[in-house]
Amino acid sequence: MLDEVSIDRQLQREAAFVPPFCPRFKCRNHQPEWARKDFWHKHGIVSLKRFPYAAQRFQCKDCFASFSASFFQLHYRQKVWGLNKLIWEYHQIGASKRATSRKIGHSERLVRTRLRNMARFAELKHAKFTESLRIEESIVYDGLENFSFSQYDPNNINHAVGKRSLFIYDFNFAPLNRKGRMSPVQKRRKRLLENRHGGYPKDAIRSTTKRIFERLLKRTNELTIYTDRHFQYARVVTEDLKDQSIRQIKVSSKIFRNFRNPLFAVNNVDLQARHLLAAFKRETIAFAKHEVAMQDSFLLYAVERNYMRAKFYGTHRCDPESAKKSPAMELGIMKKILRFEDFFRDRVLPTQVRLNEDAQNRYERRMRFSRRVIARAPAI
Repeated sequence: MLDEVSIDRQLQREAAFVPPFCPRFKCRNHQPEWARKDFWHKHGIVSLKRFPYAAQRFQCKDCFASFSASFFQLHYRQKVWGLNKLIWEYHQIGASKRATSRKIGHSERLVRTRLRNMARFAELKHAKFTESLRIEESIVYDGLENFSFSQYDPNNINHAVGKRSLFIYDFNFAPLNRKGRMSPVQKRRKRLLENRHGGYPKDAIRSTTKRIFERLLKRTNELTIYTDRHFQYARVVTEDLKDQSIRQIKVSSKIFRNFRNPLFAVNNVDLQARHLLAAFKRETIAFAKHEVAMQDSFLLYAVERNYMRAKFYGTHRCDPESAKKSPAMELGIMKKILRFEDFFRDRVLPTQVRLNEDAQNRYERRMRFSRRVIARAPAI
């Protein structure tokens, strides 16, 4: 329960806060690495209708833009205080959005909006952490098949994982056409949807795989990649990128999936995503309502796995330090396992980092082949 002591403590935190950059993108202090240390001064206190009921204001000395400490935090412009971490925890243990809304006593719309904002925040933060990252290990690559909105809209979340570090370097989305046995009613429904919206591209896995491989190649001199025997992966390597330094090692997907399996890194990601995320469970009723929501869910799982927990919860015979290091620590990106407050503390703006094509589409909530309207998230 909030009391005067906690209010005073929060106000002290905001009073001691040092702005890292100016929010106005045209200002010369906008980029943190170029901003002067004394570019700001305190600019009074403004009253609020929510906790902590007052906020310290700052002003840039160069462009005279005024702002508060909350601008750099996840809770910027949020009217209900203290729910972000709770919503995050429910999401990470597989609770549906509706179940989460019942637990916290607020609307499902609030839960969706908060998770949406977390995903956009995390998208930029992950891009900032990895903008100069070089790949010095083998990559394991595969697709996690699921569906969004209905089983007439299957898809693949293609993802590249470090074989040694278990770090999720990159992922994107490939829409698929429904396949397999269908009843006459289901066949008619499928034809109706394809006549109305058109079918999904038949080479979606190939084109999305090519984009990921091209981005991985920019981070290494020679790419060694482990995949299963999917024919589209082989076509990308032997035809689309035949002039590039890619070494593909094919592994049968029928091999027992333990830690000795060369595909263990990606199999472990898929296994835990199925176990932990409500939208990725088999025959779930908590499926994602559109393609971007599905990617948001996987993105939040990826950043939690990369930065906010150890590689394994227990010791591992091949890596005694695995319970003490996160994948990001394994790569030297971080010095410790981050808490929720650590990761979502310092905001990164779209003007401060460059997103790849797939990440930009996720951030702006665009899907080229989507069969439904995807509302853009409010600014965070």
